[in-house]
Amino acid sequence: MAKYYVTIGDAMTQAVNTFVAAQTLPDGSTLSSIKVPPDMKKISELGIALSHDVAAIIDTGCNFTLQLSGTGLVDGIQEFNLGALASQETGTSVTGDLTIEPALYRKIDINVKPGEIVAAIAMDGTDCGSPLAVITLGFE
Repeated sequence: MAKYYVTIGDAMTQAVNTFVAAQTLPDGSTLSSIKVPPDMKKISELGIALSHDVAAIIDTGCNFTLQLSGTGLVDGIQEFNLGALASQETGTSVTGDLTIEPALYRKIDINVKPGEIVAAIAMDGTDCGSPLAVITLGFE
């Protein structure tokens, strides 16, 4: 189990196939990069939550990719598939839809060193509007 967690998100308004830094902290403030906590040697957990942030665009499907880069990574740039988000119109009208899913936590093994990490997220597929992608990095 990790010893130190950092959670950041991105209300994604960029075009598809474009990485944008995830910089929003849970309290709404901005974090430009993650400083590797003292004495931490690796990222061992990746938490993922995906959601529509505003009204869903109908008949779409997006894949999400996380890219980690920066001086805090021992082995250079790393990329992870975060999952997918889809929306489909049923009938002739769009109605409210609520799905609650817990965040997914995956075990990963990324070596880190003192420095900074930039987390950027991209979506590809059929543009699904302005989704929300939130990640948690667990350090140990």
